[in-house]
Amino acid sequence: MSLEKDISQQNFRNENHKAVVNIIYTYHWITEKIRGQLDEEDLTMQQFNILRILRGSDPEPLSTLQIRDRMLDKMSDTSRIVDRLLAKGLASKKPSKTDKRLVEVKITAKGKAILAKLDKKSKVMDDLVSELNETEMKTLSKLLDKLRNSAGMLLMMLMWLVSFSLTAQDKKYEFRAAWVATVDNIDWPSKKGLPVDSQKAEFVRLADMHKMNGMNALIVQIRPATDAFYPSPYEPWSEWLTGTQGQPPAPYYDPLQFMIEETHKRGMEFHAWCNPYRADYLIGKSSISPSHITRVRPEWFLDYGGKRYFDPGNKAVQEYTIQVIKDVLERYDVDGLHFDDYFYPYRIAGKEFPDAISYATSGTTLARDDWRRSNVDSIIVRLHRLIRAEKPGCKFGISPFGVWRNSDKDPMGSNTKAGQTNYDDLYANILLWLKEGWIDYVAPQLYWEFGHRAAPYEVLLDWWSKNTYGRHCYIGLGIYRAGSNVAWRDTTLLARQIDALRNTPNIQGAIYFSSKSFINNPNGWSEMLRTKYYAEPAETPIMPWLSK
Repeated sequence: MSLEKDISQQNFRNENHKAVVNIIYTYHWITEKIRGQLDEEDLTMQQFNILRILRGSDPEPLSTLQIRDRMLDKMSDTSRIVDRLLAKGLASKKPSKTDKRLVEVKITAKGKAILAKLDKKSKVMDDLVSELNETEMKTLSKLLDKLRNSAGMLLMMLMWLVSFSLTAQDKKYEFRAAWVATVDNIDWPSKKGLPVDSQKAEFVRLADMHKMNGMNALIVQIRPATDAFYPSPYEPWSEWLTGTQGQPPAPYYDPLQFMIEETHKRGMEFHAWCNPYRADYLIGKSSISPSHITRVRPEWFLDYGGKRYFDPGNKAVQEYTIQVIKDVLERYDVDGLHFDDYFYPYRIAGKEFPDAISYATSGTTLARDDWRRSNVDSIIVRLHRLIRAEKPGCKFGISPFGVWRNSDKDPMGSNTKAGQTNYDDLYANILLWLKEGWIDYVAPQLYWEFGHRAAPYEVLLDWWSKNTYGRHCYIGLGIYRAGSNVAWRDTTLLARQIDALRNTPNIQGAIYFSSKSFINNPNGWSEMLRTKYYAEPAETPIMPWLSK
């Protein structure tokens, strides 16, 4: 939006000063516009915000406590505002199934109709945001950061300005990341024992490539197999860094600190990717240090499928894992903590994970499958509490296998025929973690094409969008599959997948597996991202429930 003539003739101190004045002018304009639209529907801003929260969780109800947790204005009398929505027929309520002291609130058809009516008026907002220049958008982002915990109307108006316009949101706020796998030298470094200068040069090239392609985050594996890509007081140096587990790089440097600094230099977030339970990647062939925890505490581990895993049912294992993660949070400026899909290991036909003794001695009254899920739930909620206590602004994300449950096992499941699922085989109840707010984002690995016979991309995209419970959802895309079959030789496939996720509600971006797949520009996709889909820079989406 251009400034009024008298404003534009002022002598501004710098471009930032000009941007602030422009945004203030925009704020006054947008305030009147929004007030008029809400007055037409007899809605206050707080009532409107609650309706949008309810629509985002639909068909799942929310308690008033959950609603309050997701509101921008934490001081609001949520129950009173909900009562007014009930009186207007815009929401309905019933007693909570789990806690009779609470009520469950859902948006009604009438409430949805009012929001749909307001949605149709968003073109004015689109035009307004599209006319802000790059300096003004950066200034707006900084203002949002500073005012994130304010209950003032300005914050609400600015949040409307950013989030109400879907078109502007796609362009300006979208998570765009690549996984950088270090296990078995998949992505970085290219081989074991590479000279330090070469390690650094490779990572710089990697970061430059992703920045050029439009990424705004890197998810880097720093603990692939109970080892470390940093000086850890608990775990030895990784064999995939120096060639021998426990051997530090020479000349000495801290790879994690180096990677964080290089990533931040390029304006990208750094998410520390840790594998929770894998300890020996290949029994008998891996380099295992005398100080490795499998040698120090052999009773904590179980062998399965040629690999060695922590026993998730062992409480001492949970304590150990918490200490390892706490150390990273205390010493490093990571923007996120990230776990992948390996909780209990993927099933091997005809072989049961050997935790019978652990189950028998646990004293639990739960069935074995429920006990396993409870073990995983326990470490997730403990990590959630740890992160909030140690680094409140740090994001906690999980990248699960793409299918939670098949619908033939659970009516809440997806219309898929996956051979293994998170809930039934990996014992990871992702929906519970989202529902309880224990994780900040989920990144389901949808590495399949449209129309896949067992797990169609379009079916799972729709299913995950309806089961985010107000948290962010970034779709994991399998660019590594380029050229692997007829579907993945189609040069339009990735574009159609991105178009689909951008046009699906409650999806805020994508993560690509894996980093090295971009090097040779498969199917022209690196160039496509750089010149079309990610040609315009984007900020990572705002999580208003997090402290900055």
